[in-house]
Amino acid sequence: MKALLISPRYPDTFWSLRYAVQFSQARAMFPPLGLLTVATMLPADWTKKVVDLNVEPLTDSHLGWADIVFISAMTIQCDSVDEVIRRCKERGLKIVAGGPHFSRWPEGYKDVDHTVLGEAEEILPVFLQDLQQGRAKLVYRAEKFPELAATPPPSWELVRLADYVNVSVQFTRGCPFTCEFCDVVLLFGRRPRYKSVAQIVTELDVLYRAGWRGEVMFVDDNFIGNPAKAKELLSVVAGWQKERAYPFEFFTQASLNLAENPELLSLMSQADFKRIFIGIETTFADSLEECRKHQNKDRDMIEAIRALQEAGMEVMGGFIVGFDADPPTIFDDLVRLIQTGGIPRAMIGMLSAPPGTPLWHRLEKEGRLLGWPNGDNAMNTGALNFVPTMGRERLVAGYKTMVERLYDPKAYFERVLTLFAHYRPNGHQVRRLPTAGEFRSLLAILWTLGIRESGRRAFWSFLARVMVNYRHLFTEAIFNAACSYHFQKISRRFLSEAG
Repeated sequence: MKALLISPRYPDTFWSLRYAVQFSQARAMFPPLGLLTVATMLPADWTKKVVDLNVEPLTDSHLGWADIVFISAMTIQCDSVDEVIRRCKERGLKIVAGGPHFSRWPEGYKDVDHTVLGEAEEILPVFLQDLQQGRAKLVYRAEKFPELAATPPPSWELVRLADYVNVSVQFTRGCPFTCEFCDVVLLFGRRPRYKSVAQIVTELDVLYRAGWRGEVMFVDDNFIGNPAKAKELLSVVAGWQKERAYPFEFFTQASLNLAENPELLSLMSQADFKRIFIGIETTFADSLEECRKHQNKDRDMIEAIRALQEAGMEVMGGFIVGFDADPPTIFDDLVRLIQTGGIPRAMIGMLSAPPGTPLWHRLEKEGRLLGWPNGDNAMNTGALNFVPTMGRERLVAGYKTMVERLYDPKAYFERVLTLFAHYRPNGHQVRRLPTAGEFRSLLAILWTLGIRESGRRAFWSFLARVMVNYRHLFTEAIFNAACSYHFQKISRRFLSEAG
C-alpha cells in the first residue's frame, strides 16, 4: 500500500511568518508533526510519502503514485483542504481525514471516505485493521484521551528538515484550565497527559543525529500544566543540552503563573528556552473573570513579563478584544501594556467562539451566535461569529486602530528595544561565524527593510541603537526585524481589505 500524507497549505496570517521565512533558506515555519507521527503508526510494510503544501505543490505525479491519502488539518487550512479533497476525488483516491478541523466538523466533508475523530493512538489501529479486512467504516471516534506512552516518535525521514525554520516535539496534551473561548479541553481534555522523559530524549536524539541545529518548539498547549512533570523533564534536557554544547534552542507555550515559579524559570534557562508564548488576553479584571482566565487575575502583568524576560525568554503574547466586560479604554490599555511590556510579537485578535466551547453554548443561549467562525481570529474579521456587546462596528474599528498602532515600524522596534533592556540571555549560545546562507539572509533583510520599505528610517535607527547598546543581541535584532517585515505586510493588507 502506498500512503500519501498531505498537509494542506496555511494562508498568509500573523503566525505563518511567510514573509520573514523568505529571507531564510527554509520554506515554512513548522513541519506537520501530527502527520509525521501518524506516518509512524501506519503499517511498516506500507510505502509512505509526505507532501507539505507549505513547502511544495501537490502534483499529479504525487496523486498518481498513491493508493490512499491521509489528510490532517487545522481549521485555518480549510480552503486548501477543499482543494486537496477535490483533486483526490477526481483521481478516485480513498481519503482518510483527521486532525482538529475534521474533529470539529466531521459532517462537513461528504467526499471523505473515512474520518478519524480524536487522538489517533486509540482509534487508528482499529481503522487499519478494518481497512485490511475490507470493512472500514465511515467514521471512527476515539472514546477517551489515551496515555502518551504508546505515542511513537515522528517519521522525520519523510521530510527535509532544511525546509523548516523550526522543528517540533510534543511532551504533553491537555490543559488544566477552562478558559471559556478555548477548545483545547474539548480536543485534548483537562488532565494533562505526558510522554516519558525517555521518549522525549529519544526524539531529541533522533533530531540531533539527523543534523538538526536550531529552534525546537514544544508544541504543548501548556508546558507547565503539571509543574512537577515539567521540572523532571527540564532537569534531564538541561544535562542533555550541556553534553552536546547546546545544539537546540527551545520555545513553548505556557500560562502566566510560570513567572511565579523561580525553580521552573531557572530550569528553563538551563535547558536554553529562548521564547515563550503566553495567553495574556486582556488587562481588565472583569474580562478575565468573564472568560474564566482565573490564572491571570490579580497579577501585575508587567512584573510577570519582566520575570520571564530576565530569565532569558522573549515573551510572545496573545491578546483578545471583544469581551462583554471590555471597557471603552480596552484598545488603548492593551497597546500600552504591549508597548510597556516589550512584546514585539503580540498576536491580537477579536474574540471568536469555536464550536462546542462554553462560549459557543453561552452565546447560543443568549441568541447572539452568528454561525461558524471563518478561520483564524488573528487579523480576520470573518472570525467574529457573534454579536459583541460593544457593537461590531466599534469593535472592528478599535481593533483596526490597534493593528495600525502596534505594527507601525517605529512602535514595533521600540518594543524590541524595551525587550532587550530587560532580556538576560543565559549565555549558552555558541559563538560562530555566520554561514554563507545566513550572510545572504542578512543582506536581503538590510536591503528590504533598509532600502525598499517605507519604514527604513525606523529600521536604521533601531539598528544603530542595537549596535551602541545591545551588540551582543545583534542576531536577535535581525530576527525580530525580519518578523517586523512580515507583520507590516500582513497588517497593511488587513487594513486595506478592512477599509
